[in-house]
Amino acid sequence: MNTNRHKIQVEAENDAQTDTHKLLWVIVGAALSVFGLLAAYIYQQNPPLSRTYGMDSEDTYLYTDAYKAKSRQIQLSSALIGFLISILFYVFLIIAVFSLFFATQSEIIKGFERN
Repeated sequence: MNTNRHKIQVEAENDAQTDTHKLLWVIVGAALSVFGLLAAYIYQQNPPLSRTYGMDSEDTYLYTDAYKAKSRQIQLSSALIGFLISILFYVFLIIAVFSLFFATQSEIIKGFERN
């Protein structure tokens, strides 16, 4: 019985791995920042009913639970990657704006010193 439970859990995790759209969650994390992480945590993707058809209720519960847990883990990690990408983008943007500002300031000061 234990090997059957382990087999069902591994099968559910593998199915969740293939069914979860990682790129979508990276985009959600980048676009919505903290709200994207929250959405990735709250949203629970259900497995297709065809995958649990013919299983008894205990096996169906085990499969569904393992599937949801793995898909949530993938969603959260993908959204976190997107969130970190957006943070890096904003940091580089702020650095670029400040360096441009200070570069133009130094050019203006040099122009005044020449006159």
